[in-house]
Amino acid sequence: MQMQYPPELIIGLEAYGLDEKEAKVYLAGLELGSATVLELARRSDLPRTTLYPILEKLKQCGVFREGKNKFSTVYFAEAPNQLLEKMKERETELASRMPELELLQGASCMDPGVTFYEGTEGFKRLWKQLLDSGVKEYRLITSGVGLLDYVKEPYLVNRVIEERKKRGIRSRQLIRGGKIAKKIIEKDVEELRESRLLSDDIDIPATVIIFADQVAFITTRRENTMIILASGDVATTYRTLFDLVWKNAETIT
Repeated sequence: MQMQYPPELIIGLEAYGLDEKEAKVYLAGLELGSATVLELARRSDLPRTTLYPILEKLKQCGVFREGKNKFSTVYFAEAPNQLLEKMKERETELASRMPELELLQGASCMDPGVTFYEGTEGFKRLWKQLLDSGVKEYRLITSGVGLLDYVKEPYLVNRVIEERKKRGIRSRQLIRGGKIAKKIIEKDVEELRESRLLSDDIDIPATVIIFADQVAFITTRRENTMIILASGDVATTYRTLFDLVWKNAETIT
């Protein structure tokens, strides 16, 4: 005998990922306890040929279990609270993968060598990409204030720099002279950094970071754009230019 199930039950099971037919089969299985394909077909008003692939999918999803009685194969619908537990497990697993998923979501690529980021989350992803790149040193050209457009100083110090220190990643930076530079340079030894001064009358609104075979450009928050260019040739060119300026920059005593 076919049962007409309340629409809200079908909708609830659709939230678990079942379609309408699968939901009806599950509800039929709940009512019958253990049931053969024939019994489930009669109860759900679906042909047996349709039921077989549905039951196979529902077994793989953990919605049904298969067993044997003396004469035939029988199916058992999992208890509703078990479905709820499985949903919680999936939510936990998804939550554990969020950083990687957000990293993918936050990046838009025009081609394999160019990645764009925006905003505070993009800034954090850019630094994660740098820290995970495996480099032991990177080069930085900065005014000393551009990075603070995106995150507060405690985040930069306690998250980015602390993680860099844990991984033993050193940096060399060319920084525009001034009070801000002096404050940053005072922590060079502690923060695994070596700095050299550029003239305080030059204009460096954007920050450039050279690491591995990549060059990152971080604009001010007004433009709100970060670009990572993955190119061995470009990275080599920028490293060479950095080193030329480095030789002539003012050494900190």
